[in-house]
Amino acid sequence: MRRSVVVAAAFLCLHAGCDGSKDGGAAPARTTVRLQLNWVPEPEFGGIFAAQQDGLYAAAGLDVDIRKGGSQVPVAQLVASGQADFGVMTAEDVLTLRDRGGDLVAVFAIFQDNPTGFLLHESNPSTTIEQLWTSSSTVAVDANPPFVRLLNLKYGGKDLKMVPYTGALAGFLASKDAVQQCFITAEPVECRLRGVPTRVLSVAPVFNPYAAVLATSAASAAKRPEVVEAFVRVTSEGWRRYFAEPAKYNPGIAALNPSMSLEAMNIAAEMERPLIVPADGSPIGSMRLERWQQTERELVEVGTIESGRTPSAGVLWSAPVGTPSGATATTP
Repeated sequence: MRRSVVVAAAFLCLHAGCDGSKDGGAAPARTTVRLQLNWVPEPEFGGIFAAQQDGLYAAAGLDVDIRKGGSQVPVAQLVASGQADFGVMTAEDVLTLRDRGGDLVAVFAIFQDNPTGFLLHESNPSTTIEQLWTSSSTVAVDANPPFVRLLNLKYGGKDLKMVPYTGALAGFLASKDAVQQCFITAEPVECRLRGVPTRVLSVAPVFNPYAAVLATSAASAAKRPEVVEAFVRVTSEGWRRYFAEPAKYNPGIAALNPSMSLEAMNIAAEMERPLIVPADGSPIGSMRLERWQQTERELVEVGTIESGRTPSAGVLWSAPVGTPSGATATTP
């Protein structure tokens, strides 16, 4: 049995130009929504910023406060504790917190495929993950993430030398033998603009959870289902608009993040499209329970979460009966 979260195309009010007022009267009060990103403004959040720029959240009665993130921002904990209403996080974060008793529920997945990979110089002889992991390369990675433990289980990696991943390119550019973890639409784009030939080996064939997952607390979703429905619906429309015309929205994102050039953002927008738009024609943001269950099994396998628990049970938020059409759960 499969269960999926489907974001319906119910955007009549948005396209009709509703502004929340009638006959020139004052607009009704909006619901404040605190959205915590897990990184700085970049095209990976393009649909969110498109919805904000076009006033779609406001038209749906939401005053969305988008907060910048970073490597040290504990997004899952902020959402679970009520300090943020929604947060962008990894599927691993969601399942790990649920395994520990947290009540996070996933409402939207920006990336259908894992955007994590390894960045190599084009001259590097490794052309597959297996070749890399059975080599004696020096690889810069985060501290013991699940995908590294899975790669070690699958391929050994006994000859690899692992060093801390800093997110900077200086070390990589200084050595033709360097290999580092990367976000597929970030560091490779910078290398391309610098004229440095590279190759990217995606982690997705080995570990492919949903990425950049929008989650909220189950308690908050139960209390305000109409807010979750509106937020999901409008965010999906924002992504539709973003991919229709990324050049319209990237200048606004670039203004919030001067460390990434507008040219880089335009390239990243096109590179991320196949990772975000579902290949099966489902709406952007859609999720299937079996994908969450697969990720759960892999996290159990590497010891991230405990065996015998089922953190994927109930992980997908479903609009209660009577909630306006927008985010629904189906069981085909």
